[in-house]
Amino acid sequence: MTAPPDPAAVIALLLDALSRQAAPAAVDWLRAEIDHQRGSDDAARLARAFGLAGRRIGRDDLVVSDEQGVAARRLRAQWQPEGWSADEAARVALLLATHRHRGDDAAFATRINRLAATTGVTELAAVLKGFAVFPAPRALYARAREGVRSAITPVLAAIACRNPYPFDYFDTAGWNQMVVKCVFGGIAVETIVGLRERRNPEVVQMLRDLVSERHAARRTLPDAVHAYVAGD
Repeated sequence: MTAPPDPAAVIALLLDALSRQAAPAAVDWLRAEIDHQRGSDDAARLARAFGLAGRRIGRDDLVVSDEQGVAARRLRAQWQPEGWSADEAARVALLLATHRHRGDDAAFATRINRLAATTGVTELAAVLKGFAVFPAPRALYARAREGVRSAITPVLAAIACRNPYPFDYFDTAGWNQMVVKCVFGGIAVETIVGLRERRNPEVVQMLRDLVSERHAARRTLPDAVHAYVAGD
């Protein structure tokens, strides 16, 4: 199982990527907020900065060079920041800055859970994407499973798609629920990290039943689902 990467290294990579596309003043603002969080437990200021990130940094797709992509996967196997937006990257960097030392895992998990319970859909998606690189992954398990249970597609996709967290930490029941929920929600199963590696008889049977139901109702499923069921 992959250990969480060094938060400082992840922040540095995200800032490097953002500095190539966001306005210098916006990046300076983000650096200042990150530095503040590293030196002070300031929940009110964190909440303000977290909410302002979209307006300050922008919501365009995060531009990740080939070199940065390779560096990202050295830090965390199968991490795909290419699937993030600029404001998501900024929000994850801000949250990582609140993890100040190795003994801070419990406080960090509490902070993340509290924020996830009170924030909006866009911000929650950023939080869940951050599970790919967050410290204290085991302490965040219940929140990740809550994301899978969500009826809101962007929230489900944030934890299920291009995110190595479920592959590493979900038990078989949780994994199977996530795969089937993605099929029900019209989310491309091929974007699930580790889909082939964690293929198991239970999830295959669940999807076979779903294929039969859809066929009887004269409704189709994507070719990727049929291929997965067939083992191709």
